[in-house]
Amino acid sequence: MALKTTPPENAPARFRICTDDFPPRERASAWRELYGRSVLRLEIEPLSDAPFSSEMLISQMPDLGLARGHASPFRVGRTRELLTDGDDGLIFQITDVAGRAAQLGHDVDVAAHEAVLLSCADIGSFTFPASCKVLALRLRRAALAPLVRDLDAMLVCPVSAQNEALRLLTRYIGVLDEAPPASGALAQLATTHIYDLAALALGPREDAAELGRSHGVRAARRRTIEAYIGDNLHRAELSLGDVAARHGIAPRTLQALFEAEGTSFTRFLLEQRLLRAYRLLTGPSARRRGITAIAYECGFNDLSYFNRSFRRHFGLTPSEARAGKP
Repeated sequence: MALKTTPPENAPARFRICTDDFPPRERASAWRELYGRSVLRLEIEPLSDAPFSSEMLISQMPDLGLARGHASPFRVGRTRELLTDGDDGLIFQITDVAGRAAQLGHDVDVAAHEAVLLSCADIGSFTFPASCKVLALRLRRAALAPLVRDLDAMLVCPVSAQNEALRLLTRYIGVLDEAPPASGALAQLATTHIYDLAALALGPREDAAELGRSHGVRAARRRTIEAYIGDNLHRAELSLGDVAARHGIAPRTLQALFEAEGTSFTRFLLEQRLLRAYRLLTGPSARRRGITAIAYECGFNDLSYFNRSFRRHFGLTPSEARAGKP
């Protein structure tokens, strides 16, 4: 079993586990014992006669565990034997295919991209009848309960795929996958955001809802939007309206997110393009690329405007930056 860790000191632990690391005949049993019972404390049962296949990225953060990946059809859950560990945490399960959740006398269908909250303190299971992408959050009950109006009432109750907080939560976790928190302090902040978003998706208390609107949701939404902008700097036509429509919010709401940080959408976009250009101009391959090509790659379609903006921002011309002048 190959575990690939990426921890600077005090950073959250991350490792990847894949069935390809085991001989074909041993994959199902190894996955059940090592990944299921030992790592997650869950019973895993493959549901297909075909060789079981799965790959998961596991992240351990303060009061939070994240499991994200793909798998062949399987059933996962807590058995009477596993309940002896005394774990009273919660699993917030999201999948891209329809599944079925069973616990506390309830047996409910969960549609694709919906979520469901399950208790680790009770016998129960979730069935993935087809190959799927999986996202599961391991949450601490004592941390989530004060944020949710009636936590027990939300168990085994599907959360709609159209729930805005749920959609934002999945996007936010995607951003964390691409840029994991590099320190314990950042991991704690990200954990707070995730709890706020999960609580809003489940049905927050009135005071918790206000907390989420003012901190967790806003911060998570801004980070998701900033990541989207970073991925699309090459598009000269990128605009406030385009980004707002992509994230399902009004342009004035998007502008307010940046104004709360003392900037504007236009200023942030320009700064990110200039920073990208600076990195390309001073990088190891800078000599093999023309300044005009770099400017266009960063979304500038007017070379004169690029030169003026670059000099105003950095105090030197693009040619000077590439030459390594201070």
